[in-house]
Amino acid sequence: MQLILMDETTPPIQETEAEDTVARYTTALQLVFYEGQIAWQMNVLFVGLNIGIGTILQNKLYIFSSFDPLTIFMSIIGLVVNLFWLGTFMRNNKYYEFRMAQARNAEPNGFRLVDAYGLDFSKGKIASIPGQPVYKMNWIERKSRNKNAILVAIACFIIGFAALLILSFVPNLRKETVIDQNRTIIHSNR
Repeated sequence: MQLILMDETTPPIQETEAEDTVARYTTALQLVFYEGQIAWQMNVLFVGLNIGIGTILQNKLYIFSSFDPLTIFMSIIGLVVNLFWLGTFMRNNKYYEFRMAQARNAEPNGFRLVDAYGLDFSKGKIASIPGQPVYKMNWIERKSRNKNAILVAIACFIIGFAALLILSFVPNLRKETVIDQNRTIIHSNR
């Protein structure tokens, strides 16, 4: 085992301790990457489910009739799916934040990748790296975090499915389909 000596007043540090520190940091970063991948895979899954529900509802919405059992059922399914999306997104986000905290804690002294520069920049502060230009986000970049964008998308889907469910119970929205001599579909409210 090789010893690295700093000076006479510094106790010797075994090389394996430094390697262990870097290995812990590398593992922590891999866990951050893993949590990020899982979060995006779940987002893709839920977007796909919403597209599937929307595809099923497409024809029903073209000729909208209130109190249509399929529209009501699919609206409820859409609400449930999006509430699960919200829950899993928030849970995955907490895991990601936890893994980032672990990575910041495991970061070896002097690295300043996750804990210093990275943390400051993610919070919208100016990041100044020696020998590099100054990095700064404008107000829209600070507000347009991935987390905010996903939450807005989930909220839009929930509001859309809730509105569709409510409108399904309004009787005066019923449309009557009429086909004229040119085989054109004409919609008229009753």
